[in-house]
Amino acid sequence: MNILGVGPAELILIFIIALIVFGPGRLPELARTLGKAMRELRRMSLEVTAEFTKELRDVEAISREVKETAEETVKQATDIKSTLVESLEPALSVEESREEPRTSDAQETTTQVEAEKKDTIGDGETSKGEQDGEGHA
Repeated sequence: MNILGVGPAELILIFIIALIVFGPGRLPELARTLGKAMRELRRMSLEVTAEFTKELRDVEAISREVKETAEETVKQATDIKSTLVESLEPALSVEESREEPRTSDAQETTTQVEAEKKDTIGDGETSKGEQDGEGHA
């Protein structure tokens, strides 16, 4: 039997020293006081443990609720996304068919702009040459 790391031999030694120091008249009073203190300590320990356990359960419940809410939100977002994609697919396919000629138009416009730039650069060189007197024949 080990109480707080103190064996039976140590307990008897402590009891004998307490008997010598406090005397036989006061020893029962000290034992009652020590018993009350031990009961109070045990009661406080149980209260703290119960409070800690209650708070831990509350935190777990909140955590579980947050997780469920997050999962529901993600599911709703996924449903909304799929609904949007389904509703936009016809419009996107029509838009893509309209954009194909526009792409070639844009390429033609780009080619025309590049040709105009070349002409402008060529005209600029000719104008410069004419100003220097080299372009006159």
